[in-house]
Amino acid sequence: MKRLFLIIGILVIGCSDFNPMTSDDCGCGLEIYSDELDIDSTDGIYELEFDTNYGEGVQTFATLNASTDCGWSQHLLWDTNYQYRIGIDWVSLVNPASMTDEDGNGQVVFGVWEDFVNDVVTVYCGYRDECGVHHLDSLKIKVIDNE
Repeated sequence: MKRLFLIIGILVIGCSDFNPMTSDDCGCGLEIYSDELDIDSTDGIYELEFDTNYGEGVQTFATLNASTDCGWSQHLLWDTNYQYRIGIDWVSLVNPASMTDEDGNGQVVFGVWEDFVNDVVTVYCGYRDECGVHHLDSLKIKVIDNE
């Protein structure tokens, strides 16, 4: 019986968020946003107008920003809930990683093909700070074509 309590105790402590080697006083955070895209005030979803005149109407791009308040050289990881298939390869809609500058800000390029018109794409960004805390944020982008 003591063995069972010991095993359960180890599992509970091992799976908890408590880690005496880390501290939550890093003061870091994460917010992703776009200065280029309009945001719909009713639902908070960004809108990307698909530009049929750019690059022969194949793809449209926008820059997304991340603010960490955590300073230089944070390794940010990016992903989306969609990918695009070119031949036999699946291509992500964002670059998979970026680094922050001395102010804790990073950027990534988001690109969509015409097949994504009228879709809502969720973009995720995350990183782990020096204190071992994981930060995650997301935003939604609706691809529209008003032409």
